Amino acid sequence: MCACCWITLAAAQSKAFFPGIRGAAIAVALYVLLSAILATLNQPVFLAVNGANNAFLDGFLGLVSGLGDGLIVALICTGVMLWRFRLGLAGVLAFLASGLIAQLLKRLVDAPRPAAVFDQVHVLGDALHAHSFPSGHATSLGVLIPLALYLFGSKDWRCWLLGIFSLMAAYGRVYGGVHFPLDVWVGLGLGVACMWGIWQWIRIQPEWDWEQSIWAWNVPAVLLMGEAGVLGLGYHMQPLTAQPLAWIAAVAALAYLIRMWRQLRMRREYGH
Repeated sequence: MCACCWITLAAAQSKAFFPGIRGAAIAVALYVLLSAILATLNQPVFLAVNGANNAFLDGFLGLVSGLGDGLIVALICTGVMLWRFRLGLAGVLAFLASGLIAQLLKRLVDAPRPAAVFDQVHVLGDALHAHSFPSGHATSLGVLIPLALYLFGSKDWRCWLLGIFSLMAAYGRVYGGVHFPLDVWVGLGLGVACMWGIWQWIRIQPEWDWEQSIWAWNVPAVLLMGEAGVLGLGYHMQPLTAQPLAWIAAVAALAYLIRMWRQLRMRREYGH
């Protein structure tokens, strides 16, 4: 499964992210082929990943896998809106669209989770039993991978850092016993596809008048404060082992907001 995830990240390195119809067709064909291969190895790969557990990985992946929590991803996308408005907006829309599709698929397919299939499963957090396919966390993480590429570029260490942590968080959903590898793989693909498609549409749109207004900064700022407040005031992370991440993200978001506000004020003063 790790190899599949790395192929996804490597395929995203081109400047245009699957440029042209031919590139997109090759990427889709490769993704379908890997999905078919993974489907035949779904349970053996799960048992291998889930069985290779230890105390260190429990603590590390138990925390990192919280990166895929919906509110954490929404917080990151909203924060990007303060830096690059259109890209952040694309991230928010991709997060909402992919999340809606994932939830519909969960209800339609209603696949059992590993704890409902096997007697002995190593579980981090609560043991879940239904709505396994696709992984909602992995779907959200799939949005973050191209978002990082578009934001920083493939040569920036920050892009790789966010991409690697996103993949480790997705891996943690299998390690933590709540998803099969195919659930995570399809979720990642869904998130990547939504982010890519929505960004291709938004980036070619003519500039909107209100993009230059103060509301293009105020609205994301208010949303970011609200999300940080919810995270810091008792929000229950999934998995529960990632609870410290909620407090870390809340404090980091408020510090980031203060920094961006200072930069905005300096630009205004300089402009005058």
